[in-house]
Amino acid sequence: MLKLKPIGSLSFDPLEPKRLRIVITTIVINIVAVALLTFVPGSDWRTGLALNLFDNALLLGFVILRHDGLLLRFMIFGLVAGFTELAADAWLVDYTHTLDYSIGGGPMLWRSPLWMPFAWEVVAVQFGYLGLRLQEHFGRFGLIIIGILGATNIPYYEEMARRIHWWKYGGCRMVSGTPYYIILGEFLIAVAFAWLVLKFRRGNIFSAVAAGMFGGVAIFIAYAVAYGLTDGLFHH
Repeated sequence: MLKLKPIGSLSFDPLEPKRLRIVITTIVINIVAVALLTFVPGSDWRTGLALNLFDNALLLGFVILRHDGLLLRFMIFGLVAGFTELAADAWLVDYTHTLDYSIGGGPMLWRSPLWMPFAWEVVAVQFGYLGLRLQEHFGRFGLIIIGILGATNIPYYEEMARRIHWWKYGGCRMVSGTPYYIILGEFLIAVAFAWLVLKFRRGNIFSAVAAGMFGGVAIFIAYAVAYGLTDGLFHH
């Protein structure tokens, strides 16, 4: 029988159960919130901004109250990745013409809504942290697990986003309202996030910034590869 060797120990960190709880709390809140927002006719960029400010308040509050340097590094990683990701959004909007943010309205950063970097920050914290935990428990197989979670969880938000007037897709191969390339891309992005944060327990702020920059680039590459495979190479 194959034995997967864990690559880290959590027994020394008394914050770990509470940290896991707050991250999972943000995941549950987001899943429930976007479902409820489908019943709000006036939902637009304001609801997206409000939800992400709430998520960030929870995470930052935990960092301050618990003096949690590790979760702070995850937040910095996510924020840098979120701003670096703006280039990927611009490519999807202007080059592939498959992503449309106009239905949400509101102020923009380049081709993205003002709140989009903060949304990516939360996603990066969630999948980066869970990916780290999974690798520490299951070794490299944890990367596959987090990739599958990314491919199944994130498209839920893509589907809901169209219904609550945040963004929509078109002009590409899709299942319901979610492009094939998004599903494949999110698998790759979740794996990349989990791999980039592998050294976070012994890292520092500068390593979190550098990892975040690579994370934003990884988002661009993941979408470009996925789009090429699902639409660019085989689309007729």
